[in-house]
Amino acid sequence: MNKKTWALVGYLAASALIASCSGSSNGQNSVAASDSVTASTIDSAQSVQIDFATSALQWKGFKPGGSHEGKLPVSDGKLDIRDGVLHGGYVVLRLDNLTVDDLKPEEGGNKLKEHLLSVDFFDAAKWPKVRFELTNISPEGLSLKGLTELKGNLTLKDVTKNITIPISSVAFDEAQQSYSISSKSFKINRADWNVKYGSKSFFTGLGDNFINDEIELSFLLRTK
Repeated sequence: MNKKTWALVGYLAASALIASCSGSSNGQNSVAASDSVTASTIDSAQSVQIDFATSALQWKGFKPGGSHEGKLPVSDGKLDIRDGVLHGGYVVLRLDNLTVDDLKPEEGGNKLKEHLLSVDFFDAAKWPKVRFELTNISPEGLSLKGLTELKGNLTLKDVTKNITIPISSVAFDEAQQSYSISSKSFKINRADWNVKYGSKSFFTGLGDNFINDEIELSFLLRTK
């Protein structure tokens, strides 16, 4: 694949990401959460900054008869990439930057955001950040060409779990000397991170007044 083709792949991946969080929460694309492991060491001198303006996590939550979706922009992060080989990295997202994209602010969007940030869900006042750190990378690094998955520790609230994220594409923009990494759509179980509100994993007798445990996610990361 030549450099122009790589750049085109990156553009197409970015365009497709907006539509990637569709469908219902039916157990497909679910990723298992396991105990956290030691994060891969990065060389700060070799690391490149994440482009906060264009990098974000897309989210979608489900309930009987409906769903809500939005995004969570990246607020901090670096990737240790040397000659197309990934050696480590981390991403930080501030929960107060969360957006609800399927409702207008005055028509329930602001109310839903406040509820998601409250103690019922993510308790952002106490744990304001979500962090993902890459793990399981050998000393030789991980080639970005043909990359199919990334393993890492996801810290949400006071819980850290290791997950494996399926990767859709990686592209290199020759003109900008930047990388784009986009994931496939995947689902995590919020109960693994003690997000309890309306969850059948913690409460009985909810009837139809429950919220699915699985949250559908996908992301686009671009470097500067």
